[in-house]
Amino acid sequence: MNIQKQHNEKIIEQFSKQAVPFTRIEGHYDSVDTIISMCELKSHHRVLDIACGTGIVSCEFAKHSKEVVGLDITEEMLTQARKLQKEKELNNIDFRNSNVEVLPFEDNSFDIVFTRYSFHHFLDTKKVFDEMLRVCKKDGKIIIVDVALKQSVSLAYNQMEKLRDPSHTKALTFEEFNSLFDNNELKNHKESSYKVTLELEKQLEASFPNKGDEDKIRKIFQEDIKTNALGVESYKKDGKIYFSYPISIFLAQKK
Repeated sequence: MNIQKQHNEKIIEQFSKQAVPFTRIEGHYDSVDTIISMCELKSHHRVLDIACGTGIVSCEFAKHSKEVVGLDITEEMLTQARKLQKEKELNNIDFRNSNVEVLPFEDNSFDIVFTRYSFHHFLDTKKVFDEMLRVCKKDGKIIIVDVALKQSVSLAYNQMEKLRDPSHTKALTFEEFNSLFDNNELKNHKESSYKVTLELEKQLEASFPNKGDEDKIRKIFQEDIKTNALGVESYKKDGKIYFSYPISIFLAQKK
């Protein structure tokens, strides 16, 4: 079995278990309005949402555009996405089970090519980015929303996240994201950021680390309250540990 297939199976295993808990984490609904506003959606736009998960952003896109296609490799996540679509009575979304390494679309197919909270799961981020660029139309937009890190916290953060979610590969640094977007096919770069603040135990309830790793994670966060080595601003309040994922929105337009 090749490395990519093994990794995809790990993602499917994790997110099959995370599908329902994912929909209950309020932080996953944060800043959706900001994302929609930055995209400057038009009623004639065709949108591709890569690794769409439970369809939270896909459904918001659908309210403002002609058509949305949402791709994910985890069928349980797509089940939740279709449930949300039905609840919101949106008939212009097509959720499909598909990987993202080779997108099943012609060149220049979409006005908006988007992904959120996914790049830290990809083995070859450059390959995925190039595919996003390929299927984007001229003057269309590429948008990536994900954790972006300072180089100084990258190692510690990624070690912690791999414990929490074994399908995690690597959260990119600001420099690595800028390197992807520093492409002569792109123009009109924009960037924004926000934080998703979560309570540690609630996040662990929605995660499925390997046996014995939950206590390791708790100890890492106890230490992080003193050091901020993870870059997530850990703190304790009323006996509970809270932390904030540093999320960035990177956007550019295809020439």
